[in-house]
Amino acid sequence: MDMKTGMPTKRRTLLQFFAGAALLVTGAIALPQHAQAEDSALKGKNLAYIAFGLQYEYQVTLVDHIKKLAAEKGMNISVYDGKGDPSTQTTQMLDVLSKQPDIILLNPVDAKLLQGGVRKANQSDIPLFMLENLPPEGEWVAYNTFDDVAGGRAAADAVAELTGGKGRVLEVRGAIGSGQSEKRYQGFHEQMAAKYPDIKIETLKAEWTADNAHTLTVDAFTRDPNVDAIWAHNDEMIRGVVSALRQIDRLKPEGEEGYIPVIGFDGTPLGLERIREGTQTADVGQNPFSMGSSIVEQMENYFSGKPVQKTTLIQPVMIWKDNVDSPENWGNMVKS
Repeated sequence: MDMKTGMPTKRRTLLQFFAGAALLVTGAIALPQHAQAEDSALKGKNLAYIAFGLQYEYQVTLVDHIKKLAAEKGMNISVYDGKGDPSTQTTQMLDVLSKQPDIILLNPVDAKLLQGGVRKANQSDIPLFMLENLPPEGEWVAYNTFDDVAGGRAAADAVAELTGGKGRVLEVRGAIGSGQSEKRYQGFHEQMAAKYPDIKIETLKAEWTADNAHTLTVDAFTRDPNVDAIWAHNDEMIRGVVSALRQIDRLKPEGEEGYIPVIGFDGTPLGLERIREGTQTADVGQNPFSMGSSIVEQMENYFSGKPVQKTTLIQPVMIWKDNVDSPENWGNMVKS
């Protein structure tokens, strides 16, 4: 136990390790802005970016960072808001293919439903770069994602620490068919089964939205008010969870009888603010700056004839009240 912070030494060690790993990944871009556009192999290239959905704070930050990098390197970028809807993205993919850009950057909501578009991109010889979700078929140049399985395991460890390794836990899940949600679910359940058999999990299928999370959380407490912790697959759904707890008078401060730990996922500015105010206990942080920088670097390598890193995994960082103000947390780098 760290006597200064009251934090278990194991948690402190993991934080230091993951923070160091995040620094290794993020420290990649360094050329002066005026030199990048002049010297970049990407100068003048047309990039079509089909984003996951701009209703999510993490995704907005990721898109904005890639737009900034594209401008620095002299690229022309068109961003398509996938709206968290695979049907919308399917239509957008057909539109993009008709325009024959130099590069396609794709972050699928449901990659299985986009594999036809991926094959057409391959047939058109348009280099395809992937974020977060991979289709089961087709070719791609580079794939950049967050290690969602590791993130799910980290969430399980956090829940176990906060509950003493027993009790009933609500898991507020993202969309079925989403690669991120499936892997977060996998890591969470595998870790619980292997290390914490006395924790019982009830999974609520909230489809990434705060409104669904609110309704399902209220329903879960109506069925059984004995809940020992709540974990959600993103910070947006935590917004609905906190609203539900407030509605049913179960939103208690830490240390007060009836307190329920709440763990999020993403590390958004609003998530960090909730940790500061005490309505959220912890967050599994993933870094959109690392993800954006890395995928653009692989585009540069590809068009420069340099070796391309086929797959890049961004590692999680656990965020608690004692390190919520760290400048390494991406949520502290942007305004909410």
